[in-house]
Amino acid sequence: MKRLATVMCALALTACTPTPTGPPPAVSLAPASTSDLVKAIDVKVKAALMPPETFDDVGGRFQSDKPKLTAEPTGTHGELSRVCEGVKADSGVSTSRNRVWAGPVIINQIVFGLVGADARHVLGAVRDKARSCRTWVDEAGKPEREVEADVELPELEGVEGSYAFCSSLTEISPPVWGCEAFLVRGDLVVGLRVVSGTEQMARQHLPEAARRAARSLAEVG
Repeated sequence: MKRLATVMCALALTACTPTPTGPPPAVSLAPASTSDLVKAIDVKVKAALMPPETFDDVGGRFQSDKPKLTAEPTGTHGELSRVCEGVKADSGVSTSRNRVWAGPVIINQIVFGLVGADARHVLGAVRDKARSCRTWVDEAGKPEREVEADVELPELEGVEGSYAFCSSLTEISPPVWGCEAFLVRGDLVVGLRVVSGTEQMARQHLPEAARRAARSLAEVG
């Protein structure tokens, strides 16, 4: 369980990093309007989460939701991926929910709801960032992480765009690999991570996990 927590912290977008002390990026919406929009998009975010039993057939057991489904949605700082020192949605406001399964591999789904930002542009930003480096350091003093860009994904029905890459998590002992897929449809972006002790195993499980995430995303409408 401790190792699971360590792996998830290493992969997390915001959950295991300090809360920024400076003001959040400015948006052109009044606070009340922003709150209403976040609540409205959160309904779709919840609907795009894969059901807890999604990976029962392959031994993947539901572990947690963050925040809990009963918790009120909150705005984010637009952080989408930490690859190559990180990429953010550069406009609008967003909210997200994170769901984790553990088994032969660890599967982490993060669904982002975007307001005032183009999801396909966001997908391009993730792709460009992943292609921008072969190695990077997540935190000062940590070992370099390796990046393998342009990982192949299967045809994903009902998805408007997708992109995947893999990266090593060398600061974890023993090191592990995480393969990430990003899927977009309308104003939703799904980030999907499959984590294993080897890149080969993470790559092997990513396509089927992506298919299941795509089905849930397509059902949102």
